[in-house]
Amino acid sequence: MNILERTKRFALSTVRPYRVLGRALIAFNSLLFIIFLALVALRVWLDHPKCEEHQVRVGTELMRLVKASCSSERWYWSFGESIVDNLAAGVVVAMVSSFLLWLISPKAHFEEDIAAIQPWNIHELLETPIADTKNYWFRGRSGRFMRSDVMPALDAAGRRDSVLRTLHMLLPDPTDTVMLADYAHYRGSLRDAKGTWTAARIQNEILATILAAARLNNANHFFDVKLHLKSDFALFRLDMSDDRLIMTREDPKWPGIVCSSRSKFYASYHEEFRNEARRAKSLDLSLAVVPTPLEPANVDGLLIALSLLITLTNEDRAAIVEGVERPERPYG
Repeated sequence: MNILERTKRFALSTVRPYRVLGRALIAFNSLLFIIFLALVALRVWLDHPKCEEHQVRVGTELMRLVKASCSSERWYWSFGESIVDNLAAGVVVAMVSSFLLWLISPKAHFEEDIAAIQPWNIHELLETPIADTKNYWFRGRSGRFMRSDVMPALDAAGRRDSVLRTLHMLLPDPTDTVMLADYAHYRGSLRDAKGTWTAARIQNEILATILAAARLNNANHFFDVKLHLKSDFALFRLDMSDDRLIMTREDPKWPGIVCSSRSKFYASYHEEFRNEARRAKSLDLSLAVVPTPLEPANVDGLLIALSLLITLTNEDRAAIVEGVERPERPYG
């Protein structure tokens, strides 16, 4: 990697949310440069002789007399100049050292981009790449963020650019009530758990995500959803775009992890997703043509078309329709 390629790659990578060290290096050197300019200005001012002078009239001429002892010749003035000179030299050494450290750092420094993200930054980092990504991989629990943000954005991007957007989703199997009850117990045990979490509530959320995906999948030639159902739930949710991987927990106060698509971690989790999808049950969403608006009376027939044999109550059907037509934004 030559210096021009390294410089270009570094400059581009520092705008990424996970390149905290890169941005810190640029900010550090910028601050050093400003300090250096200030020291240069101070040194020029100190070097200017501060000699006392006065004017006297000799005959008809006005003369300017300058005292022989200038302030620049005083010992403390020379001492100040030496301090400024040494500080300026130290700043230059610091800038050169940081540049050399960046220059000799291994190529892996640019590839393994991984960082922790605080809870208040997670939503922005999840939302930013959606409009430009061609493929999105999601492994989660109920898929509320898929319904409220990701699927509408991918659908709109596909229509706008006439370029295929593909959403790969791994969701818990809504027919596995034992597993859903385990997840409801886990979800309800977390701090800041909002509302009462039951197997029925989680089942309705998953079914709403499935029907919302089927509606968009069948209505847009440039939006394709590949949906897989698995018989367990993962503690870590994965959101993978073409640009980055974000791994989060259910607890909204937990930090997350973000890494670049150039990272080996990204490649490893992508392979893990493929392995899980291979073992999961795939749904053919083209079998379910979801009307607009969706009515509670349509729900059972759509689930039968997808081979999801689930007994629902009227409250369940209403909750599913609510989730499809008016999805709740989990991040506010």
